[in-house]
Amino acid sequence: MALEELCPPSAAAPENALRQTLLASSLLLAIAGCGDDDGDTSTVDATVPDDASAPADFGPGPMCSLPAMPTVDCMPLPTDYSPGADDMWAPCISDDGTYHRIEESISSIARIRAFEDIASLIFDPSGSPTSDDYLMARMLYQEDEGLDSRVARRYDPRFEVPDGTDCTQPAMAAEYPDYCVGPVTLQPTILDALNEGIENGGVLPAARAEAALIWFLYASTRKEAFSCTTAAKDCDSSYAYYTGGEVDRGGIGIARYIDEADAAAHDRVWDALLAVRCWRDLDPDETATDLEMRDLARDQLDRAISYGLAQVVRSRLMAMCEGDGLEALYHWTFVRTLAPALYPTLGTGRSTIEAAIAVDDPDSVDTDAFAQAIDDAYECP
Repeated sequence: MALEELCPPSAAAPENALRQTLLASSLLLAIAGCGDDDGDTSTVDATVPDDASAPADFGPGPMCSLPAMPTVDCMPLPTDYSPGADDMWAPCISDDGTYHRIEESISSIARIRAFEDIASLIFDPSGSPTSDDYLMARMLYQEDEGLDSRVARRYDPRFEVPDGTDCTQPAMAAEYPDYCVGPVTLQPTILDALNEGIENGGVLPAARAEAALIWFLYASTRKEAFSCTTAAKDCDSSYAYYTGGEVDRGGIGIARYIDEADAAAHDRVWDALLAVRCWRDLDPDETATDLEMRDLARDQLDRAISYGLAQVVRSRLMAMCEGDGLEALYHWTFVRTLAPALYPTLGTGRSTIEAAIAVDDPDSVDTDAFAQAIDDAYECP
């Protein structure tokens, strides 16, 4: 059977070299990607409409208002690491403010660059990605040892499960869905969105894929700092999943999103990544032994990146209120998909956020209460 019969091309042929290269080199992947052999591809939120059923005249409703971002004079905790500061931490390799790699080569960097390539193809609220764009995005996502290979096994170590729990085993993953967030929630959401885009084009599938991938980068930054206890090079992966390997407090991927939403939060995540590296410099054996210092570094990272992710959600809620039509609905779809990543850290505000994202009609969302729940939960990065 011809490729055209399995994956009918769009009317417009690919125009740039990236598209031509991907289509030529990934023929078998393209054929495989047209079937329904991905197992369960249910999404986090199946009520989000596709572009065809989306109201073209959607705009901010009467409740679409947000309180101003609170002005808080944030100071690091006494236990927090600050490079070069007179703090409780012993002198270490991070004191010059630079992340010094444990190993020169970090494979995770390629995955963040793939994320950025996917972003350039389909993550545009005012764009009009085609079926070909989504096909190429899926090829990038499913590169050998690429994003999908890690999404499929990503777990969230903040949830306690029995020893030996393996998220690559479907029965175990289904039993512990919060812990096995990658195979249970993120992979199905991403693949369903990309497949829908391949079939229909449109912007809303991209919003779901974008949010789920940001959730993956958030979870991966934290997870790699956790597993760094027994594999020192995983500290490098934590740094790479956040920054994409950038230096001097720069960053692509989730670092770019957090920096755009709140530059101070991005700066605090950098300090926390340097804290993780400082701990591993002072505790250099392959299996770490200074668990008290480890927990201080982990806690600093968790607070900073969770605050930063919350500001990304809040900023996209603001973008929804400022937009209209499909562009506004894109931001709402993004918020509905990503907000559950914050559930473990929202405290009493979780019920407010859960109620908000359950509302099908974005015009009926109490955005003021939504934003207030975030502001109450995260006082400082």
